[in-house]
Amino acid sequence: MVNLTLHAGMAERRPLFIVRDRNLPVVFGVDGAGRLRLLQHMGTGAWSDTDLSAGLPDGATVRCADVRQAPDGTLSIALAVCNAAGRCNLRIGTGIPVQQDEAGWLHTMRHLPVAPGLPTATLVTHLAFGPLQAGAPPLLLVHAGAATWYCNAAAPLHTMRPLDLPPARACAIGNYRQPGIWVLHAYGKGSSLRFTPLCDPFGWYVTLDYPDLPPHVDSVLLAPGAQSNVPDLYAAGERIVVYRGGNTPPQTVARVAGARLLWGHVHDGADYLAYADAGGALWMLVRPRRGAWQPPFRLTRRRAVLAVAGQFIHAAAIEEGRLEVQRFTMDGQLYGSELVAADW
Repeated sequence: MVNLTLHAGMAERRPLFIVRDRNLPVVFGVDGAGRLRLLQHMGTGAWSDTDLSAGLPDGATVRCADVRQAPDGTLSIALAVCNAAGRCNLRIGTGIPVQQDEAGWLHTMRHLPVAPGLPTATLVTHLAFGPLQAGAPPLLLVHAGAATWYCNAAAPLHTMRPLDLPPARACAIGNYRQPGIWVLHAYGKGSSLRFTPLCDPFGWYVTLDYPDLPPHVDSVLLAPGAQSNVPDLYAAGERIVVYRGGNTPPQTVARVAGARLLWGHVHDGADYLAYADAGGALWMLVRPRRGAWQPPFRLTRRRAVLAVAGQFIHAAAIEEGRLEVQRFTMDGQLYGSELVAADW
């Protein structure tokens, strides 16, 4: 499951996502031509490659995207789509089944609703779903230059609401009992991280601060937690810590400096956390059930997106126009590697 990350540079990378279809990986990505492509593992080393942009209006390209998998396995998809004249619109769908054939996916794309409410000629620069949690609305953050909007992606008409954000290092949308915004202010050793509710019809308005942040915190990850509608929150600066199910004093995960938190997952009761180092290599931390966090080990030499399908961790990465998917055992041993597409 891909999770929300907060740190500089996230919007600058070409969109790439990996999810699960039962025991097999599924990859979505935007290639160099602006096409949204779907790559499905067909077994015995074979992959299908579907141009989902064929289900969009003629000549349309995907400017940016986000794809998230909910706990029930369905997908939420948001696309900023531009026509040949450069005019853009926002298309959003939720509750989309991942198990579809090519015809089903093209039908889904043709009927992906256009979200109203954005001003004419808005050029969306970044899309980010909040963590998809059981019983919580799927919230979407929409950036367009200095302007920001949000919406409940599952609500009829996807009503867009403008969001006046303070100057900050990063922000994320999600649910902590109710919808709200996490805002990270980086002030060296005095950094602050705060959750503020968006609105509440019953008047419950509680702002939460996270105490004892690591010095020079620059990366935050919201990951599924044990409590309903309350994510665990990892923060990385001069060390990595985790706030479990609230904003109580954090637990130390690893004494690693400068980590870029990318992915968190719970599998068979064990916790998994992945981060990138300054050179882009991907590292993994594991905490066995009822155990302590083990020392980090390197998973890949380059940046990748991760998903657990079956009993394997699947890592998708792009290098020199080639899309590759590697498969690792849950303790980080390389099990296999496949070239999925050579024209990325």
